[in-house]
Amino acid sequence: MVRPGPRLDSMQDTIRVGIVGAGIEGASAAFYLAQRHAIAATLFDDDPFGGATQVAAGMLAPVAEAVYGEESLLDTMLEAAKEWVDLAELLSTRFELSCGLRTDGSILVAISPNDAQDVERVWRYHQKLGLASGLLRPSALIELEPTLSANVHLGLYSETDNQVDNRVAHRSLLDACASMGARIVRTRITEISRSQRQWQLADQNGNRHEFDKVIVAAGSRSPEIAGLPDYLSTAMRPIRGQVIRLRTTKQAVAPRLVVRSLWEGRTVYVVPRVTGEIVIGASTEEVGYDPTTRARSTFELLRDSIRVLPQLGEMHISEINVGFRPGTIDNAPLLGEIDDGLILNTGHFRHGILLAPLTGKWIANEVVAPHKNHSLTAFDPRRFIKIQVSKADHIAVPDPVPPHSSTSSGRDGS
Repeated sequence: MVRPGPRLDSMQDTIRVGIVGAGIEGASAAFYLAQRHAIAATLFDDDPFGGATQVAAGMLAPVAEAVYGEESLLDTMLEAAKEWVDLAELLSTRFELSCGLRTDGSILVAISPNDAQDVERVWRYHQKLGLASGLLRPSALIELEPTLSANVHLGLYSETDNQVDNRVAHRSLLDACASMGARIVRTRITEISRSQRQWQLADQNGNRHEFDKVIVAAGSRSPEIAGLPDYLSTAMRPIRGQVIRLRTTKQAVAPRLVVRSLWEGRTVYVVPRVTGEIVIGASTEEVGYDPTTRARSTFELLRDSIRVLPQLGEMHISEINVGFRPGTIDNAPLLGEIDDGLILNTGHFRHGILLAPLTGKWIANEVVAPHKNHSLTAFDPRRFIKIQVSKADHIAVPDPVPPHSSTSSGRDGS
């Protein structure tokens, strides 16, 4: 059975857009599309609140995420951080919704003298890139964040790096989309095909839905959709991450700032919410789609976070989550048109939350005016067409190690 996508009766030339995936990337694209006239957007997802968006910590950290080998992403990340401020204002003033944006800044702290040397190297790297971060001695650090351990040796403060409550932001985006007429269909798209001048989306129940244009925003599951180019399977891989969520108690004081810590080369981050939730993360493992919770990962995250913020030990564990970031060979997203009217918005890896509003706006513009945004050129998915690597021989490229770490410690994802 073929089901036509929605048309707006009052519009003669409505563009029907099907969006595969209703995580924060798909929701962001739908949000900016729904604000335009003569666009009818439909999101497809069998579990909109079950993907990597729900697991992520919500850090907006372009400075902390500036790593060797990925300098080309830096300007995009800095622009994306500013886009969140604009989105927060728009959601609040027009829709009376929140995204949980906090602009208190963040700190990176060293627990040992060796780690302090790494923090200094990070600071020098920031200076080289022209990034604003300040080197702080222990007394200044503790004055800034009184819940820190007295054992901290050195730290960096960045007012550019902040956070959103990704779960709140995601739901707000979907609610705003619905209020503007966008539809959310709870089903999984299994195949994309072309029928004359229309795109057809086949769902898990055998129904087919017709659209003028299609956006694929299915995260790490994007390559599983039949009908997409083979090079997508080679270019993408799932990166497993484990995150712990705590609840504050009357006996414990929560930190005010986002805290990243270094201890013996390992990195852990702690993200406090105004709701009393504390997010600790994240491990990074190249193990495919293995959703099991590992005792060692849980122990290491708790041990390392309590070492820098002792009061976390008095809090309650509310959740232990596992998610899969959509990684790519070069760790840059896949953005733009790969066929006439078929657009990718995936592969954001550990920058999924940070980049969502900016790339969502870019993709919405691509629907209306294809090939006009030169910012998409660097992220064109077709850059992987010439890669001749079979699935059997493919070796996943590991998460690049930041200049202050000797391990593949995890970072926030989509």
